[in-house]
Amino acid sequence: MGNKEKAMTISQTLSQNDLWERVRLTLKDSTNQRLFATWLEDASLDAIEETAVGKILKIGVPGPFYKDWISSNLMPDLERAFSSQVSQPFKIELVINQKKTEPQSTATSVDDFEVSALPNENMPPKRDFLNHEYTFGTFVVGQGNQFAHAACHSVAEKPGNDVNPLFICGPSGTGKTHLLNAVGNAVREKRPHMRICYISGERFINDVVTSIRHNQMDKFRSRYREKYDFLIIDDIHVLARTNSSQEEFFYTFNAFHEAGKQVVVASDKLPREMEGLEDRIRTRLEWGLTVDIQPPDVETRMAILRYKAEKSGIFISDEVISLIAQFSRKSVRELEGHLATIRMYSELRFVPITMDLAREVFASVLNQEKSGLSVDEVQRIVAAHYSVTARDLKSETRVKTIVRPRQVAMFLTRKILDMGYAEIGRAFGNRDHTTVLHAEAKVRDLLAENPDFKSEVSRLETQINNSQWTRT
Repeated sequence: MGNKEKAMTISQTLSQNDLWERVRLTLKDSTNQRLFATWLEDASLDAIEETAVGKILKIGVPGPFYKDWISSNLMPDLERAFSSQVSQPFKIELVINQKKTEPQSTATSVDDFEVSALPNENMPPKRDFLNHEYTFGTFVVGQGNQFAHAACHSVAEKPGNDVNPLFICGPSGTGKTHLLNAVGNAVREKRPHMRICYISGERFINDVVTSIRHNQMDKFRSRYREKYDFLIIDDIHVLARTNSSQEEFFYTFNAFHEAGKQVVVASDKLPREMEGLEDRIRTRLEWGLTVDIQPPDVETRMAILRYKAEKSGIFISDEVISLIAQFSRKSVRELEGHLATIRMYSELRFVPITMDLAREVFASVLNQEKSGLSVDEVQRIVAAHYSVTARDLKSETRVKTIVRPRQVAMFLTRKILDMGYAEIGRAFGNRDHTTVLHAEAKVRDLLAENPDFKSEVSRLETQINNSQWTRT
């Protein structure tokens, strides 16, 4: 029995509690056991809400921190687990469940996940699946996304006019989904009469397959081609998997374009890079404007972290923000995950978020990144700070204005690079290892006695740790 057929059989017999139990078992098998025990053990399927475009599965979690972390890190796992049990399109919403409640009597089974629950063709959609927290106001604009942001603004202002379709391309986790939702939310606010369809490519495929299985393609076509005014599809590249989905999208796209209705799609690949995509669809996706989103630069990453921290009520210094931003280069999701991680450590230990905590929490990441550092880089930064040269640090000169910077450079080389005393001595003009030992002891004494000196050395350490990132 195939997965789809299995899902159909289960949906006919499972209660809400049984459905959640099966999903829990799937999650236990597919996720790290520690992650499951920490984040999903106390979660529950609190309700199944019916909408005109599918079902909303409301997952109860203990608090806002759990909600943020699961949303950023485990949502794909939840979606896959439910997809193995349920055939009808659905959306997962995380809700804070401070007090366990009995499941609603109107949602004790998932029988109505069948295609018979497709919206009545004579009724407008009751609600879309837009994330109403993703707006232009909450989107942090930087050098890598400013053109895409401007294009989305233009489409929201004048849908169906100059830019149709709008194709947003960029790596995973760079803000494509946020911009898609921002477009939909802006249109919804300015044109409440407009009927918006926001859907993922995966959901579109599921809808096609389920409609074919139940011989209800007429309802499918009426729903997509006649009842909506604005079409937004995320992860459009997944349509290349199936011919039937491509065919339905082709005719749906034509219907929208010929009627002057707006189409906005997003993908991590350009149309010409999508293997298996039909040429007739490829050319249509290239008709309008293609905008590119690049991973955020360090300044944008810092701005995103500040915004996320303020929104979540997290007190975090600029120094810690800078450190996290420097090594979180892959995506916005990575930034959010690192912020959630240090917040978790802070809350579980009842300690503030400090540089010491950040270095402890992200020790493995920092150690990996430090492999790009060298003694020469430490010497260069320390020498520049004290207005001397790296050559001075290696020289035989013993004047105070050189000795102190040399001792600091030796101390930081030992602390950051974890080199041996003899090796450090050779890097500083072939000095004896006892000289390095003396320098380390001297600096430690000054750190204990002089708060200003301690702050100065701490800033230098941060600058050195960040140096390889500012060069990438």
